Amino acid sequence: MPLHKPYIRFFISIYLLCNIHCKEAYTPPAVKNNPGFLVVDGFLTSVPDSTYITLTRTRNMADTSTAPPETNALPEIRAGIYGNLLPLDIFQKYRLTIRTSGGAAYSSDFIPFKITPPIDSLSWKEDSNQVSIMVSTHDPGNNSRYYRWAYEETWLYHTFFTSNFNYENDNVVTRSRDSLIYFCYTTKYSPDIQLGTSANLSQDQISNIDVHNVSKASEKIYEKYSILVKQYALTREQFDYWTNLKKNSENLGTLFDAQPSQLSGNIHCTSNPSETVLGDLYASTVTRKRMFINRNQVALYFVNPYFLPCQINGDVTLVIDGSDKQKAYDYLEKPGHLYTFLYDNYGYHIAENLCADCREHGGTIMKPDFWP
Repeated sequence: MPLHKPYIRFFISIYLLCNIHCKEAYTPPAVKNNPGFLVVDGFLTSVPDSTYITLTRTRNMADTSTAPPETNALPEIRAGIYGNLLPLDIFQKYRLTIRTSGGAAYSSDFIPFKITPPIDSLSWKEDSNQVSIMVSTHDPGNNSRYYRWAYEETWLYHTFFTSNFNYENDNVVTRSRDSLIYFCYTTKYSPDIQLGTSANLSQDQISNIDVHNVSKASEKIYEKYSILVKQYALTREQFDYWTNLKKNSENLGTLFDAQPSQLSGNIHCTSNPSETVLGDLYASTVTRKRMFINRNQVALYFVNPYFLPCQINGDVTLVIDGSDKQKAYDYLEKPGHLYTFLYDNYGYHIAENLCADCREHGGTIMKPDFWP
């Protein structure tokens, strides 16, 4: 007997976006009109902190803003995203139930729990333009067949100058080891959809399928790069849904491109069966594997570092006499806050943030726990 859990009641405010009207171009009704469909993107797993459900509303195709989230339904990870729900039994089936504040009720089909096989290997290869990350896996029981992959990539980068000093409480002080701002780390999550299937093979085996490509013009592989690949097993119906979603997200363009199709998944409006609901709920275990690529392992680079203006322009620092605190203070408090980075016989050298503080490029100086 399948369990009717998790039963989740959401009180959600429903609203519609204003239509966006285009001039001097034909815009199909599906593009102009926004019915405000509920979109449900849900993933259930046996680990509570990996279970999430995302609730949003549709927007016009011409609208480049992010999808409006449905907020305040449960304690949120962030707007419209709900997680840490409950541990699940992998031998049961699950149904998601949603009820809005307007009285509309939604329910998913009963979802089977898929067991994802381990990732056998992560590998990479390079050509003249890019580095390709590849994954291999197999299921000896031939029970998986349909797969999806997501990834998290983290890379190390550095700025041009080394900042050994800071200015605190009207004094120049030496930076502690934990406050050095020469090296930074940036993490990004996969924006694309990567799928694979062994359905047409005699054995349930995936060999060296590309999950991500990194351009050799990117700073990601210029120093040290890491990628964590996550693997999910899907049902055939879920694989078809993600394939459709991939086509819609990648092929939108002119009238000669594949036109967007309706992304009807396994979520339905039970209070109004004619209402369209977009999205899909699936459940599986997750397997993971991490890999590092060092600078000296890659043959060629075409990277123009972000600090190139500092490297080209020699006049990016200012020498200030160490005894002239007021002058140093005036420079350090200017808009764009300047940092001391070196002291020698000529005094303190002051550089702009872009040239001496790696955080200006968006990263963090906090070293990830997994970093060697």
